[in-house]
Amino acid sequence: MKKSKSLILLIVISLFLLLIPTVLFVLGLFYLKPNMQILIGVSYVIWLIILISLVVAILKVLPKRLNLLKNSLNYYTEQEIAKHNLGLIIFTNSGEIIWTSDFIRKRFGDEIIGKNIKRLLNINEWTNDNQHLKMIHENSHYEVFVNLEKNIATLQDETIMNQILKDYESQRIVYGEISIDNLSLFQSTLSEEELFKIYTAVVNILKKISKKYDLVYRQYENGHYLVIITKETLDQFEANEFSFLNKISDSADLPKDIKLTLSAGFAYGIYRFDVLSALAKSALLQSETRGGNQVTVLTKNEKPRNYGSFSEIQINESRTNVAFIAQTLIEKIQSKSINKVIIYGHKNADLDALGSSYALWKLSKAFGKEAYIQNKTFDDTTQRIINSTLIENRDEIFVAPKEATKLNDDNTLVILTDNSELQRIENKLALKNIRKENIFVLDHHRIAKNPDYVIPKNTHIDSSASSASEIVTEIISLTSNSDKIDAVTAQLLLDGIYLDTNIFKKQTSFKTFQAASILSSWGASTKEAVLALKVNEEIYQKINHLLKNLQEVKPGFYLAYAGDIVISNDIIAAASDEILRVEGRKAAFVVGKLPTGNYKMSARGINTNVQVIAEAVNGGGHFGTAAAESDETLEVFIDNIKQAIVSVKNESNID
Repeated sequence: MKKSKSLILLIVISLFLLLIPTVLFVLGLFYLKPNMQILIGVSYVIWLIILISLVVAILKVLPKRLNLLKNSLNYYTEQEIAKHNLGLIIFTNSGEIIWTSDFIRKRFGDEIIGKNIKRLLNINEWTNDNQHLKMIHENSHYEVFVNLEKNIATLQDETIMNQILKDYESQRIVYGEISIDNLSLFQSTLSEEELFKIYTAVVNILKKISKKYDLVYRQYENGHYLVIITKETLDQFEANEFSFLNKISDSADLPKDIKLTLSAGFAYGIYRFDVLSALAKSALLQSETRGGNQVTVLTKNEKPRNYGSFSEIQINESRTNVAFIAQTLIEKIQSKSINKVIIYGHKNADLDALGSSYALWKLSKAFGKEAYIQNKTFDDTTQRIINSTLIENRDEIFVAPKEATKLNDDNTLVILTDNSELQRIENKLALKNIRKENIFVLDHHRIAKNPDYVIPKNTHIDSSASSASEIVTEIISLTSNSDKIDAVTAQLLLDGIYLDTNIFKKQTSFKTFQAASILSSWGASTKEAVLALKVNEEIYQKINHLLKNLQEVKPGFYLAYAGDIVISNDIIAAASDEILRVEGRKAAFVVGKLPTGNYKMSARGINTNVQVIAEAVNGGGHFGTAAAESDETLEVFIDNIKQAIVSVKNESNID
């Protein structure tokens, strides 16, 4: 465009310079003397020669100058674009590359001309999704934008930016909190010298770790340590599943017969240090409520990540925590601000959920409160016990979800027992119009996340307890309310303990046997508790049906399943217990089809952490007792369980 304008201007000027001498020359021929005509003619010829020479010279020089200007502008533009690691590609409608900027030629070579843009970007057909994409070429990372309307593609090198972001991410601060499990137990039973050896063992392992990893630690109170690391170090710890914590129990500094375990919580992804510190404390609390000997990693907008639990922690027989929740709960039930109490077990309630919820209902009624149990679904064993037990006015005690929700107001107390997850109760609106301080949780299962719908002082999650029935028995005993419990209630509590301990074969402590003894003195019968767990011929045949295709997934880990008949929770659990009756078996996993159509997995372990395997398939539970439920097909669920069994590491403390 500039070249054509310059040429037109040159022609106009040339014509103007030619026109004036020509007019003068013509006038001279008519009006001047002959000798003057010769002079004018000669002058006119000379002027023509000069004008033609000048025009020819300009025509030769002008294109070169314009081309030089154009090349200089293109070069400058390409250089400026290249400074930002940006390149351009122009292609035809068929996709053939016909031009590239110098940046592209240097990165991809001159042979890129003639290639198809689809082949370069490794795509088959254009879609809205692949017009903005990422690609890697010779270890360089590019972000690509394709404009199909203008047949232009832009490539920007993001390698340096990605490296900067990666370095920034790896050096971000991670807060950690580490505590000694059951320190109060050690402080009450060990001498000062033995306690010092425990502190020394922990400090020595932290000191050893700090020499190998980017880690700073400080003890801010007895048995509690603040740890600061980088995200890069956290990634290394997670890759090794925090296995170094397991080595503490092998320390030569420890007193004999001391089983030392640690709980830890780590948090990252927050810029404010006070918030990060609070999140780390929350992670530590979650590790402790999961049973201790665990590590929890928390960050915003992600599920907690749990590690550890290589063995069960030493049981703390202190009643400090349960005494506090007992006093708090009884004061709340007695409060004049409370006139209604609703107790929730879990879906398909078992004997433990029934025993603990019924005892809390009985206690609430004894204090003159309007009380109900919101549970309408029970496993087969529990339904049989309900039908055979002398529970009067059952329809008035056990209410449906809609009925329970109608009772909700500022004067209603809600108690969750044998469960801390809202999705596991029948009523989705259980907490609608309920004040947060009027919610209590009593549970013995290891949790996947801290329940944020209840204030901490109203939460009692003791994974060392055998059952919720044991916890409720302690609450009644410690608050001297045994006179409010009849023999039927005591029997249901004992049935719950017998179920969850498999008649004292698992998950028992001194407090479990003491609770059973107390319940016997309140009128419960051990004979009746044993009979409650017996199975009839029909159930026995269902258990055999579940176990007919028993298979060993890996040494010591057995899996059985059936999807052709409907089986209740208790039968699936009984089948998993049956597998472990054979010597040498470490873990058992049984899957059956529930009346809801979902599939339930019951897991049992002997000195083996089946909890982490259950969590891998969105379940949970205890170290040696866990479960999971899925709405997937049986084939998919079984495949996921097998994958979890094979892939989960450090699930056993058996060498």
